[in-house]
Amino acid sequence: MANAKQISVFVDNKPNQLTGVMKVIKENKLNIRALSLADTSDFGILRIIVNDTDKASDVLKKAGYAVTVTEVLAISIPDAPGQLSRVLDILGSENVNLEYLYAFTGASDKAVSFVIRVDDNSTAETAFTNGGIIILTEKDITEM
Repeated sequence: MANAKQISVFVDNKPNQLTGVMKVIKENKLNIRALSLADTSDFGILRIIVNDTDKASDVLKKAGYAVTVTEVLAISIPDAPGQLSRVLDILGSENVNLEYLYAFTGASDKAVSFVIRVDDNSTAETAFTNGGIIILTEKDITEM
C-alpha cells in the first residue's frame, strides 16, 4: 500500500509552459510539498505532491493539462553518509526495481526526505519497515 499520491503533469517543452501550471496551482491556493521536473526534447513531466491531490488534479485537468495520479512511497532517512545506499540495498535485497526518486524538504535538518517510485510498492514498504526506514504518510508530507 503506497502512502502518497503524486500528480504528474505533462507539458510541452516550450517557454512559459511551467508558468501556466504554476498559475493554476497558485490561483487555487494549492501548496506544493515536493517537486521534480524532467524533460525530453518535446515535453516535460512535472511531478508534484500537493496539499490537496484531488483538487489539484481536477483544476489542472479543467485547465487543459494531461494529468495522472500515481501512488508513490515517501521516506525520511538520517542526513548522514551512506543512508541512501542503505535504502537502495534494502530495495535490491527484495529485488524491487527503482524507477525514480527525488528529494524534498523535510521537517528536520537532521533528516532527508525522498519520494520513491518503484515497481512494487507493497514489497518496498514492507522491506523499509523491516529495515527501520521511516515511511511518511501523505498527511506527514502536507504538514511539513
